[in-house]
Amino acid sequence: MSLEELLIIHYVVADEYFSEFYGRDGDEERGVKDPSLVLSALGAPKHTFDGKELYPDILSKAAALFRSIAQNHGFYNANKRTAMMATIIFLEENGYEVIAPKNKMYRLAMKIVMDKPSVNNIARTLKKYTRVPERKPKSKLEVYWDKIISLIENLRD
Repeated sequence: MSLEELLIIHYVVADEYFSEFYGRDGDEERGVKDPSLVLSALGAPKHTFDGKELYPDILSKAAALFRSIAQNHGFYNANKRTAMMATIIFLEENGYEVIAPKNKMYRLAMKIVMDKPSVNNIARTLKKYTRVPERKPKSKLEVYWDKIISLIENLRD
């Protein structure tokens, strides 16, 4: 996942949440509080030790991403929601379908922040919450992601 993708996910998620509770003109701060923490979170799935990947499979990479974004608090607000959505999109981009209800994913985000489980424990939970479909249908999240990509392309024009 690129920094640009993560930032777009953050702003979309934050704006959706804040507009729901505060209206479109809400005063809640959005955006990056500490760029180094955001970059660190993005790099977590790629960490190595002694030349070997610490997270060699997609579920452990997703777990490292989820944990790092949620715990690092690199954004002013919406860190858990950004972590959850980024993880879902990362998993779907890598051939997984998230089958858990959104509330279970959010509870996992809360647990990650409160209990600080290991990446392996998070990956085991994600394994229960996902499946690899035989024929991957276009999910709501893919449709959502397509809209985000379209927004990026429109910004470039």
